[in-house]
Amino acid sequence: MGDELSDEAKARKELLWGMYSDLRTHARHAETLRSNVVNAMIVVASVLIAVVANDGNVTRKDLPLCLALLVIGPLGLLFAASYTELYERNRRRAVLIRDTLETEFLGSDGPTITALLDDSDEQHEATALYRWSRRLTGSTRRFWFILPGLILLAALILTFVAW
Repeated sequence: MGDELSDEAKARKELLWGMYSDLRTHARHAETLRSNVVNAMIVVASVLIAVVANDGNVTRKDLPLCLALLVIGPLGLLFAASYTELYERNRRRAVLIRDTLETEFLGSDGPTITALLDDSDEQHEATALYRWSRRLTGSTRRFWFILPGLILLAALILTFVAW
């Protein structure tokens, strides 16, 4: 019975666990918001590009739609950057709290959570799929910037042609 926690230690453990769970939920929510915003912008940009290119040529009358595209691209980049930062902040906070829980409450028997995660990451990063996808996209964070960046590039080209 010497391993039982005091009431104060139990309360601290519950508080830290609650904060960890809450921060992970907030991080996942930021990922979902980023995905939804970028997807919605892709749909809107696709419709605008389809309307501009519908008649087979880009003329001065398409300029308002091209300018609308020119707003959507940077807006998508700003949203992606904002939600990426929000995700990273909450993820890093959660990792810090998880490490504190591990240090204070999980004792020293067996491998630590951090060691298990590091081993798992090392095995994953050794796979051909991981190396191929990282060469292709860099990181998944950067990948979310590519899509709005392509919208911005298309908007610049169409605006230049329409001008």
